[in-house]
Amino acid sequence: MAAATTFKCIAREMSGGNSHEHIAFLWWVKIVDGKTVGDPARSSRENMVAFIESQGSNQVWCPDQNLGKPGAWVTVHNNGRIKYVQTVADGRKTDNLLALPLI
Repeated sequence: MAAATTFKCIAREMSGGNSHEHIAFLWWVKIVDGKTVGDPARSSRENMVAFIESQGSNQVWCPDQNLGKPGAWVTVHNNGRIKYVQTVADGRKTDNLLALPLI
């Protein structure tokens, strides 16, 4: 049986503003069967968008701001100018990524 692998977002870097469209890099860790594997890494917004579009929207997630709630999947959105990432929980867009620590 294949190991369950996801990627947990742990921090962000911004460029040119404070909204989701301005997330320039996301820091993440690989999670295999519920355990962190390896060191933290970072991906540009463009690389994260390409990864999610190719692998599906159930690969990258972000913890909820409220530790008592489950995290949310990171999905790709488009504002007509650029594609960007944002979390969606229970069918609604959330600000979990913007609540991550800034690096």
